[in-house]
Amino acid sequence: MSGDSLKTNKIKIGKVHTRSVPNRIFGWSLFWLSLVVIVVNWIEEFSDLEVLPGGHSVFYLAGGVVAAVIGLWRAGVMDAKS
Repeated sequence: MSGDSLKTNKIKIGKVHTRSVPNRIFGWSLFWLSLVVIVVNWIEEFSDLEVLPGGHSVFYLAGGVVAAVIGLWRAGVMDAKS
């Protein structure tokens, strides 16, 4: 009986979750690539430079922000630490 009561009184502590190395590499790569797209898109807005297909577009900005968030998520930045 005392063994059962000890099991029920234990406090559960969350396991620290870390993502695998390929996930983190992919996540950080996606994050930095999306930041490059956002910066190039911003530069195209204020200059005559045309690097991205179609020139400056709000879709590059929106896609870059979404990709940056997904990249941070895949890198494990948004994972719970406890």
